[in-house]
Amino acid sequence: MISLGLLHVADYPVGLESRVLHVRSLLDAGSDDGVHMIGIHGMGGIGKSTLARAVYNELIIAEKFDGLCFLANVRENSDKHRLERLQEKLLLEILGENNIRLTSKEQGIPIIESRLTGKKVLLILDDVDTRDQLQAIARPGWFGPGSKIIITTRDKQLLTSHKVYITYEVKELDKKDALQLLTWEAFNKEKAYPSYVEVEVLHRVVTYASGLPLALEVIGSHLAGKNIQEWESAITQYKRTPKKDIQDILQVSYDALEEEEQKVFLDIACCFKRWRLTEVEHILRGVYDNCMKHHIRVLVGKSLIKVSGWDGVVNMHDLIQDMGKLIDRESKEPGKRRRLWLTKDIIEVLEDNSVSESMVSYLDRFFYLIFTS
Repeated sequence: MISLGLLHVADYPVGLESRVLHVRSLLDAGSDDGVHMIGIHGMGGIGKSTLARAVYNELIIAEKFDGLCFLANVRENSDKHRLERLQEKLLLEILGENNIRLTSKEQGIPIIESRLTGKKVLLILDDVDTRDQLQAIARPGWFGPGSKIIITTRDKQLLTSHKVYITYEVKELDKKDALQLLTWEAFNKEKAYPSYVEVEVLHRVVTYASGLPLALEVIGSHLAGKNIQEWESAITQYKRTPKKDIQDILQVSYDALEEEEQKVFLDIACCFKRWRLTEVEHILRGVYDNCMKHHIRVLVGKSLIKVSGWDGVVNMHDLIQDMGKLIDRESKEPGKRRRLWLTKDIIEVLEDNSVSESMVSYLDRFFYLIFTS
């Protein structure tokens, strides 16, 4: 039996218990029948890695494994150090051997397959963003019965491509848990000072964060020890310009898109949130031809938008929308952009008569499709 190596989960693990129970039930914990693989997916900052660490700790306490491995930040580490370094780490963690040196991922694949066959392992692949990473590190046939493989990713389609059909989508915290997490982060205790509650400044932050743990943690820690006036000022500033710590995490998903997918995302973020999907596809098809269904599927798969309700309404998290608007606003001068949604920008363009040809072309298609639909 291997020794325990518990991971730090979170300073304030609010709302985690029920999620851990759900994931464990999906993993069929306690069963030694076959290899159990599950994907945990959701938008950036939603708590996928936190949940994976919590499940990892629960499993190594409850079950016996021949080897354990938590590969954190797979996306970032594979970019920096190449996949063969991750393969070496996998072999080191599970087999305890530190003399394995690989020259390529292709060399590592048969070694992992031969050395780990028949072993019951617990393996977490955290923040995966390409199928190549999964193919190089975690194929189901490589591990023994009772193995548990957990993959966290922003891209649900990636899980499907790797034949991981059991998935768990991490949702936003409800208002009660969001308020609790914010209170712990800002005041380091369960209840906030009454004066903050009375002016409802905490609820304004909770509304702004829309249940995103990352935002609650960043803002709560940033405003810890600040007075109410500073809280009020900060909230106003966040609404104008999202905090960089939050923006950088969310923008990873946008940066991973193809160029035309980025354009469709910005169109939706700036102009079409809460429109019916049929309307969005009809209007944008004039710009992107018949690729719209593909683009929408990619954006949904990467947790950037959601299509919900009986009438298929296109929606997105408020902070994802803010991220998109900031990217669009900083891309070009107002008159050179094709999306105008701020009143001051519209007035500036009209006063200067500086509408670009691309904007005119876009608007021509937009209004033609609206009035002929």
